[in-house]
Amino acid sequence: MDIREQILAEHSRANADRVLHYVLKDKRRLMSLMELFLGQEYRVVQRLAMVVGDVGRLHPTWLSPWHKEMIASANAPLHDAVKRNVLRYFSELPLSFIEEKDQGEILDLAFRLFESPTEAVAIRVYGMQIVANFSEVFPELKDELRGLIEITIAEGTTPGFRSRGTKILRQLNR
Repeated sequence: MDIREQILAEHSRANADRVLHYVLKDKRRLMSLMELFLGQEYRVVQRLAMVVGDVGRLHPTWLSPWHKEMIASANAPLHDAVKRNVLRYFSELPLSFIEEKDQGEILDLAFRLFESPTEAVAIRVYGMQIVANFSEVFPELKDELRGLIEITIAEGTTPGFRSRGTKILRQLNR
């Protein structure tokens, strides 16, 4: 299978799953997937974001060699799907799987996107979760995170943000 040709053939979950299963059958195919995902072809990057996110959910350590590049791509994305899927991946990844040299960059990115009222809700929620995860290691983050969540909820927000924010507030108050 030519991953690029396949992902451009159809924009659907079923097609993304075809590419995902193809990559999962042979880890060596991951290199091709990541080269395309980290490339500059708008539609290819957009459509592969879901596939990369799913690879990360199923095999979190497979993406470790690309952490730095994934963070960079989320900092200057071609499409919001890149930010959303990269942040989702890191929000579900145990901190012990993130090299120390990359932790500051992902925390900075997550905080910046979480704070931005112009970002899509899913991106903000994943950013909030990453900051909450880091607050377990760096307790000094808890007060700032708590304040930002409380202000955002008080000013009015979406049910999704309110739900995750309330859950994180309960964790922070333990």
